[in-house]
Amino acid sequence: MRSNLTSKNPLVSVVIRTKNEQVWIGKVLEKLYEQTFKDFEVIIVDSGSTDKTLEIIKKFPVKLIQIKPEEFNYSYALNIGGKHAGGKYLCIICANTIPISRTWIADGLKNFEDNRVAGVSGWGWYSSLPLGFLPTNLLEKLTKISFVPYEQEKKRFFPWMTNTNAIIRKDLWQQYPFDEKLKGAEDYDWASEMIARGYDIVKEPKFNVFHSHFLTGKPGYLARVPIWKKLVVEIDKRTRPRKSFTRLSRAST
Repeated sequence: MRSNLTSKNPLVSVVIRTKNEQVWIGKVLEKLYEQTFKDFEVIIVDSGSTDKTLEIIKKFPVKLIQIKPEEFNYSYALNIGGKHAGGKYLCIICANTIPISRTWIADGLKNFEDNRVAGVSGWGWYSSLPLGFLPTNLLEKLTKISFVPYEQEKKRFFPWMTNTNAIIRKDLWQQYPFDEKLKGAEDYDWASEMIARGYDIVKEPKFNVFHSHFLTGKPGYLARVPIWKKLVVEIDKRTRPRKSFTRLSRAST
């Protein structure tokens, strides 16, 4: 593992997993650094990009952590990022995901005024269109279009947290890192564990994102559904509270 870490003590640490994300990563970072909330750092965990991803991210003040492709696991990549995070909160966003507004981080953080909240997630508007090229003000206008009604509602104690866009408390992540035995749905597992421990998971409409797989060469949302459903059935059978598995030393998280 190689990193170019710097010492900071922000309130929020944004963690992004990347591998060959040259189509999107520049726009994602631009939208993050346009946020009205400024007290954050960005940590990128890259698992072997061979395109221009690394060249693009070096234009921004980010922490870069590099792991070998064979080391990659969705949970492990996030746990590595969390290990090096200085923030009180971990903000997780995909490398092909665009925040809907300049107040995106601030709107998500407001939910933590209630100390029973363990995590906040938003709805993802999935699209095959390259929405990332649009200016922020136009993205904000698009969110006012009437999408599916339930996507506009705030939900409480909702286990369907998504690491497409989420903010979680680092102290609770330290108690229960993302389970590296899972090949996916680590977000659903983490939310289910927090709810079992008496905490709240909130779905916040103001924390929504645009999420697209346009030209990324990755399977789309529908292709992942059967695998995801199988994992959810497995997760629902777990006895809670429980411990998660991580390759990281618990003392270091």
